[in-house]
Amino acid sequence: MPVVKLWCKWLLWMVFIAPACAQATAQFKVATEQQPVRIAAEDNWPPFSDEKGKGLSSQLVSAAFARSGYRIETVAVPYARALHYTAHGNTEACWNVTRQANTARDYLLHQQPLFQAASSFYFHGMAKNYRSVAEIPDGTVVGVILGYEYGDLFEQHKKRFQLVEVSTHPQLISLLQHDKVELAIFFDEVLAYYLAQPALRQVRLQKGQLNHLSDIYVAFSRVSARSQQLADALDAGLTELRRSGDYQRILRQFKQNQGTGAVLGR
Repeated sequence: MPVVKLWCKWLLWMVFIAPACAQATAQFKVATEQQPVRIAAEDNWPPFSDEKGKGLSSQLVSAAFARSGYRIETVAVPYARALHYTAHGNTEACWNVTRQANTARDYLLHQQPLFQAASSFYFHGMAKNYRSVAEIPDGTVVGVILGYEYGDLFEQHKKRFQLVEVSTHPQLISLLQHDKVELAIFFDEVLAYYLAQPALRQVRLQKGQLNHLSDIYVAFSRVSARSQQLADALDAGLTELRRSGDYQRILRQFKQNQGTGAVLGR
């Protein structure tokens, strides 16, 4: 009799309970994966990420996550605040982060860069032929955007300069134009975007040497439980985008719209 009861319990489990548990697990997994990825989107880096957080970054990240079953939800904020939100877990991630020693330490970065972006030295008047930040003299007044990464070499040398940090590109352009800083570092495509705007078309700045060619990433919060899962999903989505040719199509359309080939995909 006990054997019969045991068999009946096993049959009841297999027929009714086990399938219900499996279905509940599957539903929970789908519900978890469909939770939007909350991302702090920079509002001051057009054409990569404009005042609404829209641009090449949002196109690539949204498309890559969609391939892995996720959708994104963005809040557009200044870059320094985006980093702060992500570091403290207010958002799960932020984009347009350069891989360098400090960002790799403070955030979880995925493996495949979204794209590359070049930054250069800019001057008002005659450009100086500094080939790297290592050649810039001590005490030089250098203008940059607050919170931006300009490469590990810049991090090593920035304490030698009188650093002027501002929140927006129009502010930095104005400082350079009025000789309040001796040189400024701009990402080339971003400066080109701003100088094409009607209010700034009369500004004439001189481009110097390349500062750094940055690999651009999404940075995930180290205090979020699913950051590694999301980083893996983003990499898988980027791989699928490249395999299908959609990555190349998005990048090609972006270059055509900007009239440039300076942004390099991988």
